[in-house]
Amino acid sequence: MSNTQPQMISGSEVDGRVMIMDEKKRKRMLSNRESARRSRMKKQKLLEDLVSEVASLKVEIRNNTNEYEVLMQKTLILESDNSLLKAEQMELAQYLRNLELMQNQMELLQMNLMQPGGFADQILDIKEPHVGSWQCHGSTQPAIMASAGMFNY
Repeated sequence: MSNTQPQMISGSEVDGRVMIMDEKKRKRMLSNRESARRSRMKKQKLLEDLVSEVASLKVEIRNNTNEYEVLMQKTLILESDNSLLKAEQMELAQYLRNLELMQNQMELLQMNLMQPGGFADQILDIKEPHVGSWQCHGSTQPAIMASAGMFNY
């Protein structure tokens, strides 16, 4: 068996230990207070930074909204112009088709006029007095007649 006797601690040793404990406790409390103060300051700085960022983002949103509205107005104008140009393109395409049809009809008429016994010979057989008045004096080209259906535009 081991011999364990309670050790006697003198009053000065107890006071010394208590003082050391109290000093450590006091240092820990000071350290904790300083840490809490730094934490509060850090938290306050973070809050101020976030408030500043919110204000900055609100300004940016306002600017972007204004820019968006301007761009939307320009887009509407461009879409309107585009619609007008498409309509004009369709009209011009139809006009071009009509001109091509007229050109084809004129070429067919000219080919018919050049053939013997064709349309030109039939015109010369007409003996009405007003037919000659359609020709210009000194004109060597044969008269060309067109029907109202040839002109679609």
